[in-house]
Amino acid sequence: MSNAKYRILSTKPLSQTLVQLAGAHDIAISAQAFIDVQPTLTPELTTQSMQHFIKGSTLVFTSPNAVKIVSRALHYNDTPEKKTISKVYCLQGATRKAVEEHLHHVTIAGTALNSKELAELIVAEHNIPSVVFFCGRIRRNELPDVLQEHNVAVEEIVVYDTVETPATLEEEYDGVLFLSSSSVKSFFSANTLPKHTVCFAIGTTTAASLEDITNNRIIVSPEPAVDLLVQTAIFYFDNINCYE
Repeated sequence: MSNAKYRILSTKPLSQTLVQLAGAHDIAISAQAFIDVQPTLTPELTTQSMQHFIKGSTLVFTSPNAVKIVSRALHYNDTPEKKTISKVYCLQGATRKAVEEHLHHVTIAGTALNSKELAELIVAEHNIPSVVFFCGRIRRNELPDVLQEHNVAVEEIVVYDTVETPATLEEEYDGVLFLSSSSVKSFFSANTLPKHTVCFAIGTTTAASLEDITNNRIIVSPEPAVDLLVQTAIFYFDNINCYE
């Protein structure tokens, strides 16, 4: 058992760099995956997806998982036939970082903190008749609903399934890092939290899921990025007296 002053559980494995960063602040982070992401792109959908990249469709991503799966399936950066630069609208933080790392021949036309704001940004452009939304099978309705209400056609291509992998905790933690609404659902299907445990949410959507299921304190990362979520937790425990 760690002798650190505070102990945090992450519902997704973290890089050793982030674990060490927290350790330097007397915070021990352990990890337990509560969801598993399984690609679902069929050969037909892969061909369909590639055509959208080739002809320069407007693409939307709200998940880094979707970005990575599409890139791998299309062998995107090794495909010489790409001629038209696609515009991408995506969430800030981890999703934008994934686009920059895995989709080299696109232009990031806009980013937002959450799906609703991203949809409103697309609508505000006034010249986008349709978008292609790469997403998981479990996704919230805000983005397609807002777009369709404003006559922007949405073609959804489901590229992965999210499978819950709940596990029962045997220890108590001072904080828990939640990186998706699915991880919230999976976690609380097998666990309850003591009142002192703080929930750290990677974004407003995840925070909303937590609010529906727990009365524990919820702290939201300023952007939906894993490193900022960890830094938010570090700041909280470094300045815990300010929150009392």
